[in-house]
Amino acid sequence: MVTILPPEVSVTFLAALLGPLILGFLVGLIAKSVLKIGLAVAAIVIILIAMGIIAPEQVLTPLISLFKSGSGLASKVDQLAGYLPYSSIAFIAGLVVGFFKG
Repeated sequence: MVTILPPEVSVTFLAALLGPLILGFLVGLIAKSVLKIGLAVAAIVIILIAMGIIAPEQVLTPLISLFKSGSGLASKVDQLAGYLPYSSIAFIAGLVVGFFKG
């Protein structure tokens, strides 16, 4: 019989395993929520444009300026992503479970 767990399952081992798993689950939940909100906002904007209440330029101008300032935001995102253990299998498993089942 092949065992995956080490012979002595210590508190340190469990913390090292459960920490990234829980963090991945929470990041998956947040990503799913952000995606839902983004899709809802996009649907509202498309409906408002179709009804003629707002012009497409009113939506595109702020988006273009956001993309132009993206290089400054990219460094902040890289810094934040440095804190996530995204190379851990436990984190990736938690992320998938949080995104699809959370």
